[in-house]
Amino acid sequence: CYISHFSFILLTDLFLTTSPNSKTIQFETWVNKDGNFSKVGRSKEMPSGAKVVGQSVFADFDGDGQSEHLLPVCEDEACQRSAIYLTKLGMDQVM
Repeated sequence: CYISHFSFILLTDLFLTTSPNSKTIQFETWVNKDGNFSKVGRSKEMPSGAKVVGQSVFADFDGDGQSEHLLPVCEDEACQRSAIYLTKLGMDQVM
């Protein structure tokens, strides 16, 4: 669970990493709207081809005032092939 301000409004929002089974990791964003949490969009799956998922990092990488989600992954068990994925609140795709 990560607690942050994903929007311009200074209310606490939640980012959850969930595991519906032993092979899948999903990510959920919940935004605080006047004290009530609402899930934003669908749960996002971990990137296809990822064998090892690293620690999420949150920062305003593009300077627009909203936090982005940076996710390092390994594409093999030995972590010889790695990638870094970036996504923004409200985006369905991962960059």
